[in-house]
Parts: sequence; structure tokens; C-alpha cells
Amino acid sequence: MKSATSLFPSAPPSRHTSGEETRARLIAAATEVFIAEGFRAARVQDIAQRAGLRLSAINYHFTSKEGLYLAVMHQHAEAALAAAPLTPPAPDLPLRERFGFAVRALSSRLLAAHGGTRIGELMVRELVNPTPVLDVLIENFMAPQSALFLGLIREVVGPRVPEETLRRCLISVFGQCVVYLTGAPMIRHVAPAILDAGDLSTDAATHVATFSWAGLQAIREEWEGTHEHA
Repeated sequence: MKSATSLFPSAPPSRHTSGEETRARLIAAATEVFIAEGFRAARVQDIAQRAGLRLSAINYHFTSKEGLYLAVMHQHAEAALAAAPLTPPAPDLPLRERFGFAVRALSSRLLAAHGGTRIGELMVRELVNPTPVLDVLIENFMAPQSALFLGLIREVVGPRVPEETLRRCLISVFGQCVVYLTGAPMIRHVAPAILDAGDLSTDAATHVATFSWAGLQAIREEWEGTHEHA
């Protein structure tokens, strides 16, 4: 599979200016197949059949299975960014509210389907069995978003906390959100009410934000000797 550093921020080029409905049908069908099977096991014949199109349509519009996979990742990543930005419209909100907003955005990207995005499920598949597209995702999607979140966490914990600890904090926040996606069978066994009650994305984000805020304050206290609240 060839790398395609042009995946972000511009959309993959179209072979022609018409046929957008066909492209959309292929991307929608491919999304379901890639989530269910992963990139390597996915069969283009199944994608074309699911879309109700001939196999040649994939090569015509996307050149290859790899090109289609890149287009799927691009569409869902862009949808996630548009539907759930990490920064609130009002940047002058108190720090704790901005932190909660970012956690809710992260949770929404992973667990909700706002804006039609399935990036959480696609990324889990990609992380379990990586392809060269992971490097493109990290460079153009994950790394810039992580930098925004790291800056926010730095505001919470203060300047004395080492960079390694700061990054561990980011991983902890992300891990708390992603476990609701990857660990659903375990959660169903030990705490089924969590999956059955209310809006999972919102409920998870509320808990993660509250829990993480307290943890970050404890880390700040450890390094500064004072427990400060913004």
C-alpha cells in the first residue's frame, strides 16, 4: 500500500467531476466493510456488491482498494473535526469548562455518529492491524489534535510538570474514552447499566472529564505543592 501524504487536509482527487453519488455509495459501503473486516481482509468485491455497483467503479473513482481506504479515512476524519472541534466557540471560557468541552468532543468523535463520522471504529481497526495509512493519520490528524489537547492539559497542570508526565496524562484521558468503544463486551458483563442508560457519549465524557480534572489537579499539587483550581 502506497503512502499518500496528500490525504489531509485536502480531499483525495476525483478521477472526474461527475459521479459524486457513486463515490458516496462506495465510501458508505466501504466504511461498513472496513469496520467489520479491517483493511486487509476486506474484499473489494463485497464493497462493490454492497454499494450495488460494478467492481470497475472502485478502480475508476479511487484507482485501487488502497485509494478507497484513504478516501474513507479522509471523509470520516474531516467529519469528526467538523462535528466535534476540541476548542469551544467562546475561547474565554474558564479552564475547567474548556477542558470539559475538549473531553466531550473526544468522546463524541469516538462514540457518537455526529456528522456521519465513524472515525473511532475505523481508527480502532487501524490500530489493531496497522497499515501505512496510520502514518498519514498520525501526521495529519492525530498529531495536530494531540498537540491541541496537550496544550490544554499543560494549562491545567502548570509549567512544572515534565513533558513525559504531560503525555501520560493525554494517554490516560484518551484511554478512558476509547475503552467505552473497545471494551464494550467487558463493560456489558461488569456494568451493563452504563451501556443501557442515557447517551453513552455524553455520560462517558462527563465522568471522564470529572475524573481526569481531579487527577490533573493532584498531579499539579504533586509538582507545585499547592492544589490550585482555575
